[in-house]
This record gives sequence, structure tokens and C-alpha cells, in this order.
Amino acid sequence: MKEKQKTRPCPSCGGVMRRGLRDEIITYGNASLKYQQPGWHCTSCDDGVLEGVDNEYHDAALHEVMARAKRSPISPLLIRAAREAVGVSQREAGRIFGGGPTAFYKYETAKSVPSKGMAKLLRIAIQEPELVRKRIADSELLPRAHSKDQRLQDIISRIFPGTRRNESRTSASRSRSAHRR
Repeated sequence: MKEKQKTRPCPSCGGVMRRGLRDEIITYGNASLKYQQPGWHCTSCDDGVLEGVDNEYHDAALHEVMARAKRSPISPLLIRAAREAVGVSQREAGRIFGGGPTAFYKYETAKSVPSKGMAKLLRIAIQEPELVRKRIADSELLPRAHSKDQRLQDIISRIFPGTRRNESRTSASRSRSAHRR
């Protein structure tokens, strides 16, 4: 039984097809990509048959070469990897990162090219997916924002009185008040 699965007749020439990898080149516009395509490959006529998951490799290669031709700032596979690192669907990614409900479908299939800013954000999501997963309140982030602008820091401390910077100033003010007494 296993012997029959290792070979099969070629539908084009009747020759012998074997399961394995073959180097393929896919071209779109002015871009080309060489990749390894799994499938059934004929030893006589160079024909091939793709089944099930084999098509995913071809589709991914097609999307990659399309993105290259469109000068995308990020690979469709990297976009998918970022989305999966965060653990969200395409629709959820459009809501979280922006772009709308179909944006990530379009990015991952190279039907649309994300902005350079989106590409940077997705690279950050791959490096630090927990930053995207958990919701952090502005009041928690503001103390981490190290602005050299003192006026901005004063505004932040008055708008968000619970920030650490404000608490340290309040402590310093109390110390000065206590010292004056």
C-alpha cells in the first residue's frame, strides 16, 4: 500500500510521478521569486499535481512576489506572523491595528499594501506581542513617556493626577512644606 503512495501515474503523459519538493520560479510584474513547491512531480514530462496543503505554498509564494512587485514595506508572511503572534483574527487585527475589517485579508494576500507606519507597528508586534495583547490605560503609559518638555509634563500631571511624575512632585512638595514648618 505504501509503495503505491510513493508513486502515481502522470495525468499528462502516463509517466511516473513522485511526491517531493521542486524548485519553482513565480513571476508577477517585474518581480520573481524562487521557492520550493511540495507536490507530485513527473519524472518524464516535468508536469506537477498539487493537493490540499501544497496549494498554500503556491499561494504564499504568489502573495510574496505580488507584494515585492508592489514595493510593500513588509512581507505578507510577516504580516500574518505578527497577527498570529498577537493571537487575533484578520478582522480583529483590523480593529486593533487599524485599517478596517478587511485590511489584513488584503495585506496578507497582497491585494493592498500597508503603510510604512503599519509595517513598523507589525514588526513591534512580533517582537513584543504582549504589548498589543494587553490593554494599557493612558494613565499607565504616560509616566513612561519621558518628554523633555517641562510644560508637557506639567500638563500631564494636572490632567492625570495619579501619574508617578506627579506623585514624586507631590512628595517633593510635601517635603518642602514640612521643612518650612
